[in-house]
Amino acid sequence: MRFSEHEMKEILSKDIQISDTVNERIQHTYKMLRADQKLKSKTPRRRFSYAAAAIALTACLAVPGGVYAAANLDFFDAMFGNSTKKSTPVIETEADTGKTNADGSPLMTPVTIPSHEFVSVDPQQAEDLTGGGCMSEPVVKQLGDHTLTVDNLVYDKNGAVITFTLERAGGVTLLVGSDDTNVRKGAYLAEDRNYGFSFGTTGDIFGGENIYVDTEKSTADKMFCTAYILWNKPLSKGVFPQLTITKYPCSVKDINPGDLSEEEWSEKYAEIESKTVTEDIVLTDQDGIPVQNLECITYSPISIGVNLQEGLGLSAKQAYDPGNLKYLEIKFKDGTSYVVRDVENNIANSGYSVGGAGSSETWYMTAFNRIVDINEIQEIVVNEKTFPVN
Repeated sequence: MRFSEHEMKEILSKDIQISDTVNERIQHTYKMLRADQKLKSKTPRRRFSYAAAAIALTACLAVPGGVYAAANLDFFDAMFGNSTKKSTPVIETEADTGKTNADGSPLMTPVTIPSHEFVSVDPQQAEDLTGGGCMSEPVVKQLGDHTLTVDNLVYDKNGAVITFTLERAGGVTLLVGSDDTNVRKGAYLAEDRNYGFSFGTTGDIFGGENIYVDTEKSTADKMFCTAYILWNKPLSKGVFPQLTITKYPCSVKDINPGDLSEEEWSEKYAEIESKTVTEDIVLTDQDGIPVQNLECITYSPISIGVNLQEGLGLSAKQAYDPGNLKYLEIKFKDGTSYVVRDVENNIANSGYSVGGAGSSETWYMTAFNRIVDINEIQEIVVNEKTFPVN
């Protein structure tokens, strides 16, 4: 199937940790999907798009802005805090390769899941640094018998962090998420479903994301989630985050060629696409958080991007591979630091990371899993190179 980059993300999210070689192949796949998305934008499809203001009035269930803001003072904790998120140590485990041994048993391979640390957040400081959430009221949509509620978001030109809930009487079946997916590649949409949703933008820029499920607050009937999102290239002015909901004419698990010939599958796929309905909901029309630029680095309180080609002198091919960023640390004026990534010591303190980003496809991007006070940064360390912040 070739619906979107988001669909591929669902498949990749089932993995634990992959080699640099496989990672490079995945990045190549993303590249092909980006080109594929441009082609799809030319394909006729029933699509409905609404302005944010119109949605608040007609398409979504809304509550008074003042009441909503007062009831959601803790959304920064859901995004960046540790009240209900669990820090985890390095985990040595095994993953199924999808192949079998001579005796028919699954062929397993050893993998290492890096440690993740969450820290507390000061909601007032977070609001001061980000300008507060971009939504004055939630967006509520029905996806069949599931109710999706987007509570709030913060974003910049590099990415976004969005809190949302998904609920269904009798148990949530649309999204698969647990403590296990939290330490792996994030929650993913189930295969047996007729609906899908993803977070992107109003332009031709799409987002890849890692969805963290708050397993302490969640119940069988309601999941509390945080999506850490990175854009495939920087947002330009006038481009805003949006929610996309997709309704398929059949279960996604049935969208495969099976035993059909190439011609038969092409016809079947075209029929499925023609009956697929997509709805775009603009989540905000507020400007994003300003980013700071430091030589080859762009950063804000919620994200950081490093141009590996310019900053480390790598070739374009080397810079495309995220495995070539071995270490990333932010040091503060008070002597403390935030180790974002340390490959040697298996540390990954981020909400989501991706390589091969930006128009040049040489950027390594990271969405923070905590708020960073950019006014207190003394220097940023990338691999063995230090970039002082004046």
